[in-house]
Amino acid sequence: MATPETPLRPAPGGFQAETVETISGVREAFARIIECKCPGSRAVTALADAFGIHRKLAWQVSKVAYAADPFAAARHMPPSKSLDAWLVAAASAGIDAGMLDAAREAGARFEHLTERHASSRAEFEMLLESCAPEPEDGSDAKWRQQAFLGNSYTWGAHCRTMLAQCVLMPSEDRDRFFHSVQVRGLIGFRQTRPGVRWVVNQSVVLDDASRASQGHQRVALDPAAAEAHAGVPVLPAFCSIPMPSLERRHLPDGMVQDEFAPAPVGQSGERTLITGEIIRNIGAVHATEDDKTAFFGTAVRIPAESLHFDLFVHAGLFGDVPRDLRVFSDVSNHSAFGDEDILRTSARVTRMGRGLGMVQTPDIPGYAELTASVFATVGIDPADYELYRVRVEFPPMPASVMLTHPLLEPDVF
Repeated sequence: MATPETPLRPAPGGFQAETVETISGVREAFARIIECKCPGSRAVTALADAFGIHRKLAWQVSKVAYAADPFAAARHMPPSKSLDAWLVAAASAGIDAGMLDAAREAGARFEHLTERHASSRAEFEMLLESCAPEPEDGSDAKWRQQAFLGNSYTWGAHCRTMLAQCVLMPSEDRDRFFHSVQVRGLIGFRQTRPGVRWVVNQSVVLDDASRASQGHQRVALDPAAAEAHAGVPVLPAFCSIPMPSLERRHLPDGMVQDEFAPAPVGQSGERTLITGEIIRNIGAVHATEDDKTAFFGTAVRIPAESLHFDLFVHAGLFGDVPRDLRVFSDVSNHSAFGDEDILRTSARVTRMGRGLGMVQTPDIPGYAELTASVFATVGIDPADYELYRVRVEFPPMPASVMLTHPLLEPDVF
């Protein structure tokens, strides 16, 4: 058994290797005790009854012993007091003293691992979750929720839902090119600090080398409303009333930026803004010298409780290609799409089928009506379009959430 006179030595290979080695010893010790007392069922209820312990503690020791991912097992390690309580109960249940000593020594090694690599249990859990092969559903959102609250205070604004919708449709006037209908929205936008001027939309067209294209024609879905609101392509039927003051700015780097002016703070100043426009002949549907990969998505520049991103693609427009979700950090710049810029997320892309039958969402009131209106305004049949959906809780910022796929060579399809 480890004592102060026999220091615990770290395993070679850094935190990850040391964690795997340390938790492997814990798992072996825990499993031996469990299987000695529970040779049949190892369900949580069976463990709780066999040792006379609370179900939560039984669940924790079971997860440590049998979770497939060692980092997940480590995240469920009970605190030292709870571990002692289990081992005392195990002794009363007749478990051999040698097995109990092995479990205590393994627990001591785990505590030493925690103390050496982190200043708190919360920081240690962050390390474990960051090193796991795949983030657990909801675990990464837990950390981002804390960032959401801090960012809401720091930046002076937040929203309930950030909406991004793209409809990719064949060009009718340029062979093998496509248009992009872009609908953007902030649902439940609030200021938490007075005097905040907020960017509500940013849009730019880039090639693979992150070069901006400035010659694309943008057409508002409601031209009269856009003219009445400083060129911002608002869809008044789906915005809050009264409409906030808006401004569209064309930046030197090709970025188009929509802003609205300060308003009252808190719930009394809550607003919802929906915009919609078509970017015509945005690019070729196949690979070119400058473009080998397609990226469709949105930049996250506001603390949001959720991001709802829908991509509608005309069937067969790009050929038979796999689509992947990528979340890129924008800390270095707003168009960093390298592997080193990828942020981990448990969010996934879901293929929802053709048409509008599955378009409803609880995040956005009236979303089915909004989407139907967009298709009707553009004059296209939803039945010809495949829907791909992404939902991210407390999306990271600044970041870009993208659906990406390879562009096929012109002679492939």
